[in-house]
Amino acid sequence: MPPWLWLFQAALVLTGGLSALLAYYTWDNRERIGALPLCATMVGELVWIGALLVGTAVRGTPTAVFAYQFVVPGSNLVVVGFFVFVLEYTNREEWVRPRYLLALSVVPVAATLVAFTNPIHGRFFTVAGLDATRPTGYLIEPGLGFLSNTVFTYSLVTAGTIMLLGFAVDAAATYRYQTGAMLVAVVVPWISHVLRTLGLVPAGVTPIAFAVTGGALVWAVSRAQLLDLVPVGRHRVIDDLSAGVFTVDREGRLVDINPMGRRFFRLDPEERVVGEHVEDVLADYPTVRNYYVAVADLGEEVQFQAGLDGRYYEIEAFPLRDARDRHVGQTIIVRDVTERTEREQELERQNERLERFASVVSHDLRNPLSVISGRAEVAREADDVDPHLDSIVESADRMGEIIDDVLALTRDGALTREPVAVAALASEAWAHIDSGGATLVAITDETVRADRSQLSQAFENLFRNAIEHGSTDNRAKSNDDTEHTDTDVTVRVGSFTDGEVTGIFVADDGAGFPTDERQRVLEDGFSTSEHGTGLGLSVVSDIAAGHGWEVRVTDSESGGARVELVTGEEPTGSVRQPSTE
Repeated sequence: MPPWLWLFQAALVLTGGLSALLAYYTWDNRERIGALPLCATMVGELVWIGALLVGTAVRGTPTAVFAYQFVVPGSNLVVVGFFVFVLEYTNREEWVRPRYLLALSVVPVAATLVAFTNPIHGRFFTVAGLDATRPTGYLIEPGLGFLSNTVFTYSLVTAGTIMLLGFAVDAAATYRYQTGAMLVAVVVPWISHVLRTLGLVPAGVTPIAFAVTGGALVWAVSRAQLLDLVPVGRHRVIDDLSAGVFTVDREGRLVDINPMGRRFFRLDPEERVVGEHVEDVLADYPTVRNYYVAVADLGEEVQFQAGLDGRYYEIEAFPLRDARDRHVGQTIIVRDVTERTEREQELERQNERLERFASVVSHDLRNPLSVISGRAEVAREADDVDPHLDSIVESADRMGEIIDDVLALTRDGALTREPVAVAALASEAWAHIDSGGATLVAITDETVRADRSQLSQAFENLFRNAIEHGSTDNRAKSNDDTEHTDTDVTVRVGSFTDGEVTGIFVADDGAGFPTDERQRVLEDGFSTSEHGTGLGLSVVSDIAAGHGWEVRVTDSESGGARVELVTGEEPTGSVRQPSTE
C-alpha cells in the first residue's frame, strides 16, 4: 500500500470520528432548531467516509467498486441535510414541510437506485480500468446519471450557500461567527470536489476537506453556540405580534405589512397591497390616513394615542435610514390599547370617587364629630356624675380612630422612601395616641428605608391594638392569679434577625391573639373585640404590602401579641439589637 494511502485513510478516520461525535450530539439535542437536519448531514458524511474507507481497504477488487456506490446516498444525504438545515437556520421553516421534503428526496432516491443498478445499464459510472493512483484502485468515469445528480447536488449547495451569505450580511456578530464556520464547512469540501472532478487536484484532498468540515462544525457547536443560540427570524417576531406593523418607503409606498396589520384594516390575507401607496390602502379610513400624513411629515420618531370608531390605538413611528444615514422609509406600529385605556379610565373614575369619599370623611364628618366631642367634654367637666357623658366621649374618640383608619385605607399608594430611625418614629407615633397608663419601650437603634408617614400610621395602629387588647377587660390573669390593670401594659418596639430575613416588631405583654384566629386578624373587618372595627391591622397589612414587606403574627416572649414587619433587607443601624423583648 503506498504511503499516501495511509495518510488518506488516517484523515478519513479522523473525520469520521468528528462526524460521529457531531451526529451523537445533534441527535441528543434533536428538539432544537436545525439539530435533526444537521444530524442527517453527519450521518450522510459517515456513510460517505465509510464507503471510501472500505473502497481503499479492498482497492483493486470488485468489492471496492461496490463500496463506491454507497458514496451516492451518503453524499446526497449530506447535501439535502445541509440544505434543510440552512432553511431552518435562516428562518424559512415554511419550506420544511413533508410535501417539500418528499419532493426534495425524489432525485437522491432515483440517483441511489440508478447507482446500485449500474452493473446492469452502466448509466451512472463506467469502470475504465485499474489505476494505482486512485483510492479504489480503479479509474471510474462519470456517466449521465452521475452528472445529473451532480447538477442537483451543486444546485442545492449553491442555494444554501447563498442563503447563508445573505443571512450573514445582516446577522449579529454572534451569528456571523456561526454562519462563517458553516460556510467554511460547506465550501471547502465542495471546492475540492469540483477540482478533483475536473482532475486539477489528486483524490487525496477529499479527506482533508472533510477534516476541515468536521473541525469547522465542531468549533461552531462548541464555541459559537450553534444549536444553543439559533437566530429567531424577523417574521417569527413581527408576524406573531399582537400589533400591526407597516413599513413604508420614502415615496409612501407600502413595502411590508404583518398579519395583524391586515386584520386592523380588514384587508384580505391574499389581497396584494405591497407596492400600493399607503394613502390608497387607507382610503376607507380617512382618520387613520390623516394620522399617517401627520406622522410622515414629521420624519422623526413619534408616539401618540388616537381614537377611532370607539376604540383606542397607540401609534409609534420610527424613521428608517440606510448606511449613509439617508432617510429611506418609515416603520409604523399600531397597537390596540382599548382594554388598557378603558381600565385606566375606570381606575381614574374610581380614584376620583375615592378622593371625594375621603374628603367627606375627613372634613364633613370630622368637623361635627369634633363639635360632639368638645361639647361632651365640657358637659362632663360640669357634671362628672352622668355616666352617659363618658360613653359619648369614648364613642366620639372611637369614631375619630375609625376615620383615621378609613383615610389610611384610601390614601395614595405612592411611597417616598427615606432612612427612618425606628425608635424615634415609634416615640412620635406613641405621642399621637391616647396611651392611658401604658408604657412604650423602644429597644432598637435600627434605621429602615420607609415612607415615614405610612410607617408612623402603622405604628399608631399597632399601638392602639396592643393597648386595646391588653387592657384590663381583655387580658387574662397571670400565673400568680393577680389581675393586671391597664397601667401594666407594656408595648415594646424592636428589631430582629430570623435566618436571612430581618425586620422590626411591636409586642405587648397582654393576652395575645387566639391561636385559631391568628391568620385572620389581618383581614378587613375582623376583630377579636366587640367594639373593634377590624381595620387597624388591615391598614398595617396594606402599608407593609406597599413597601414590599411581609407581616407575621405570633406570640411575644411574655405571652402577649407580637406583630413583625419583615423588611427583608439588612437594616442600616450601627448596632444590631437582639430579637429579645
